[in-house]
Amino acid sequence: MEKKMDADKRKKFEEMYLKFQYVLRKIAYLNEIPFDYIDDVVHDTFISYARYDYSLDLPPENLKMLLIKILKSRCMDYHRKMKHRSYGELDEEAYNSESYPSHDRSGSLPDFVVSKERCQALLVEIEKMPENWRQVAALKLIEGRP
Repeated sequence: MEKKMDADKRKKFEEMYLKFQYVLRKIAYLNEIPFDYIDDVVHDTFISYARYDYSLDLPPENLKMLLIKILKSRCMDYHRKMKHRSYGELDEEAYNSESYPSHDRSGSLPDFVVSKERCQALLVEIEKMPENWRQVAALKLIEGRP
């Protein structure tokens, strides 16, 4: 179920967007996001902020730091997504060479699926938590904050 913002929250969100979008665009550019994708990454940052229902009443400096943290995560996601890798070059000999860490070789599709299922189960459980606990869980588990 999608929640809608009330008028006061919407106004505060728009003010936050107008105040911080320029600095976030500059940071995205400095993080080597191509010009054509900067808007997408910045908008994704604000969407993420709204989705996790962070307070719109944070002090401006804390708000800015949180937005920058989210933006940097979105920049990393972009670079991971756009990373091109030629799988034809990965033959059996290269896979078994010492240049690959041993933990990479032990990973398998079933392990990945189980890991993904665990992640989805955790997200479901986090959604069941009281609001203040969800915020703490999001800050710690998703944003990597202490």
